[in-house]
Amino acid sequence: MIVRLIVFVAIFFIGWWLYRQFIIFKQGQSQQGSKNKGQSKKEASQESMVRCAECQTFTPRSHAIHDQEARAFCSAEHLKAFNQKH
Repeated sequence: MIVRLIVFVAIFFIGWWLYRQFIIFKQGQSQQGSKNKGQSKKEASQESMVRCAECQTFTPRSHAIHDQEARAFCSAEHLKAFNQKH
């Protein structure tokens, strides 16, 4: 009878320990997942920069104006100035 009680208590504590380990594992995954989501949002919000061929300043690629030779310019005025010089 006492052996059954000891086995029952041992099984209870092993189950409780496994449950706690599972909870800790899930918390670690959720924290790691939120970090990865934050990094992917940050990477998605960052845009590559291009250098203006005229004044050498950096401009976001979506704001830049490109000529036929794929040179980037920060404004239409700099594109015109560059074309007049060359």
